[in-house]
Amino acid sequence: MRLKILMILVLALMVLVACDSKERVEATDAGQPAAKEAAMAAGHKIHVEEVVMAPSYMYLRVTEDGKEYWIATTNQPVEVGMTLYFDEGMEMKDFEVKELDRTFESLWFVGLLKSENSTMTRTGHSVSPYGGEDIQQQSNIAVDKLSDGVTVAELFASPGKYAGKTVSIRAKVTKFNANIMGRNWVHLQDGTKHGDNFDVTLTTKETVKVGDEVVFMGTVVLNKDFGAGYQYDVILEEGTLATKS
Repeated sequence: MRLKILMILVLALMVLVACDSKERVEATDAGQPAAKEAAMAAGHKIHVEEVVMAPSYMYLRVTEDGKEYWIATTNQPVEVGMTLYFDEGMEMKDFEVKELDRTFESLWFVGLLKSENSTMTRTGHSVSPYGGEDIQQQSNIAVDKLSDGVTVAELFASPGKYAGKTVSIRAKVTKFNANIMGRNWVHLQDGTKHGDNFDVTLTTKETVKVGDEVVFMGTVVLNKDFGAGYQYDVILEEGTLATKS
């Protein structure tokens, strides 16, 4: 009797294995992922609907051709509303992210995200560091220069002179975005310009709002590349707020 029961169990197991193998083959033939990992074809245009930051990775809820899914990538200057491009990705099913105390039913790991024109170099004067609309020069700004400070025009006229140095600047906030890559991003204009450069970007832990007249101290960094197609000829980093009016 025991031998008979054992033989029945073995036969049942063989049937289950055969059925599972058949299902995997059929799924593969249908073009669906048959395993825990699946590859994504190259060339994707996505719209960012939600951004969730974590220490090592950022998680983005995106839409593509009417379909919604989640992707994970290294921390980059990305915000809701951006349109970005990436090439290939790898899907992970039921992927647990302990840092977020969350399990994604499906999560695609992708490489560097690119702006619409991946060959375009973003400079520090005319665009947002995190996408969105172009930054426009405001004609009504006229800010007095600090006696021991610099102006936007001076920074762009002689960037090598200030590279690596901490400078002070008085200017007005023309755009502010918080908590992207662990820092806040501030656009500053003071009414001066050099060539086409009228706006300087500053990263900081401080919080300000558009329209504030501020005095910031920051370190001048040249040729800074944050990825996603955003490279800065001149940027001020680790900004500290001196006064705000």
